[in-house]
Amino acid sequence: MPSALITPAGEVRLGVFSKPIDTINHTDFNLRTPMGRRAGGLARWLGFNQFEFLGGLGPDVAFGVAIADVRYAGTGFAYVQDRQTAARTQCSVTRPLGMGFDFVQTPETGTSRLASGPLKVEMTGEPGRRRLKAVGKNIDIDAIFEEDDMAPLRICTKAGATGWVYARKTAGHRVHGTLKWDGRTLDLATARVLGHHDWSAGYMRRETFWNWGCLAGHTQDGRVVGMNVSCGVNETSFQENCFWVDGRLHRLPPVHFHYTLDDLHKPWRLTDEAGRVVLDFTSEGAHGERIQGGVVASNFTQLLGRYSGHLIADDGEHIELEELPGYAEWHYAKW
Repeated sequence: MPSALITPAGEVRLGVFSKPIDTINHTDFNLRTPMGRRAGGLARWLGFNQFEFLGGLGPDVAFGVAIADVRYAGTGFAYVQDRQTAARTQCSVTRPLGMGFDFVQTPETGTSRLASGPLKVEMTGEPGRRRLKAVGKNIDIDAIFEEDDMAPLRICTKAGATGWVYARKTAGHRVHGTLKWDGRTLDLATARVLGHHDWSAGYMRRETFWNWGCLAGHTQDGRVVGMNVSCGVNETSFQENCFWVDGRLHRLPPVHFHYTLDDLHKPWRLTDEAGRVVLDFTSEGAHGERIQGGVVASNFTQLLGRYSGHLIADDGEHIELEELPGYAEWHYAKW
């Protein structure tokens, strides 16, 4: 039978899930105010946020596409960066009240869309794969992210006094399809592009901050490695830090992000207390947005660059990484 996140009693299921969560039935959740009263209809509608990101990382090129519904506004962006020249092409959209956005609450399947203004996006979940279609100014992406040999991370954690966040994440997909930008055409499989996916939704903290790190690339012996780590979100009793080797999931302890706030382009270092994560990140460019809209705000920098160092697997193996492409992010949001 399909698996729902909210129980018949109106309670959210928390934890890390080995089996799919088919439906994020948030309207069945018994949302309360911090003072214990049942939340009204407007508060229930305004409090629920959702976003999805699909990215591709290769030796010569990288791209990222995101759509988000924060109720007061919908936002979306797409960018492509030539990693050899640092030349970047990008397109973004913001719409009041999420007009032109259509999100599904089924993280395993279904299509979420942005169809407004200069950017058109479709993100579709199908058995064993994801499909991304994104068309914007000088950008055209049609990509398949293979998932049939991967174990996704599925996690739901508490957020604030009464909220929660559900996230489904993967990194290190094999990707095929076509990327077109600025008059150029690239076959993604030939270019050895690997993917990352993030599907997140929930009653998030009113003010939220996080650091995030992600990478996807090949080791010297040809294995595919993907990583997803964060600090500041999705770490209440359970946490989302993990990496994949040829699709096998390895869990990680909490990770600390070292960086220079006055200049995020200076080198970053990611570490943990157990020594399972020791990574240096070097920036090659960034996509950033700063929005101050009264009741909502966002200060967001997503750096693209390369990671070197090591990860330690569950069985103790040291996975050496040498200049693998990835992202590092600094993000403040007021929903």
